[in-house]
Amino acid sequence: MSAITGDQVAVYDRQLRLWGVQAQQRLLNAKVLIWGLEGSNVEACKNLVLAGIALTLRDHRTVTAADVGFNYFLRPEDIGKNRSECASKRVQEMNPLGSVSSSSEGPAKNPEKLKELLKGFDVVIVGLSCLGFDFELAASMDAACRSLGAGFLLTVAAGEIAFFFSDLHEHIMQERSAQGSTDVGQTGQNPETFSFPSFSDWLAAVPALLTGKSDDSFKLFGLFASFLRGKAERAVPSAAADFEAHCQEVKCQPKVDGLQTMQQAFGHFFVEPLVHVASVLGGLLSQEVIKAITRKDPPLAWP
Repeated sequence: MSAITGDQVAVYDRQLRLWGVQAQQRLLNAKVLIWGLEGSNVEACKNLVLAGIALTLRDHRTVTAADVGFNYFLRPEDIGKNRSECASKRVQEMNPLGSVSSSSEGPAKNPEKLKELLKGFDVVIVGLSCLGFDFELAASMDAACRSLGAGFLLTVAAGEIAFFFSDLHEHIMQERSAQGSTDVGQTGQNPETFSFPSFSDWLAAVPALLTGKSDDSFKLFGLFASFLRGKAERAVPSAAADFEAHCQEVKCQPKVDGLQTMQQAFGHFFVEPLVHVASVLGGLLSQEVIKAITRKDPPLAWP
């Protein structure tokens, strides 16, 4: 790894004190793809570029008035232009020492083409709506990331609720911060390995999720997945009644605060989340990316 320059020390001084020189070097040498400027991904752009990570922003969609109202990297004059190209300039402004590039290429269903689009990145963050809510395509992207050795995180939101799925494969944590210590060189124990399921594995477990004792918010996402899996064309607000019928058919109708009916819950998947929800989840999302790259501290994982 290349040595940290004087200019970088001045900009990243607080981070160097927080997680050490080696961890910061790993961040400065990492490349992250954020595919889909939506929801918590917008917040992740800010957090990760400030950490010194090289970003590529990819989105094939054009800016709408609704995007300008939610995404603080966009302006009214951007309407009708490509999302990633407009946002990347302002993300870059947040850290002149960082590297931010953009791509307007859309997702590909051909496995080899998809792998080519994902090659060269350490971590890939994908917004489900940018994929047209195609769960099979998301599973293919995860499989491609696995073959390339890249971490995969999938984000989706519904009003006051937001989720992300993470697949870091066989992740080896090399250092654990010692509680109550300010010495970044201390470790709590020997390296630990965390095993993550693939997104295909998660999809296969959805039926059990719907009948088990999971939190109702997870069941809502599971219902959304089971309704759209293999039928991405139903990912339109007008299919709300069909979604409600699907919930009745599988005998799962979770009670989520703020959502009165399953039709109302379904509609929330097609609008941006509340700003504070995106902010909180974006913070957690960014934290997981940083832990994955630095291999410092345990990632969020199922026991």
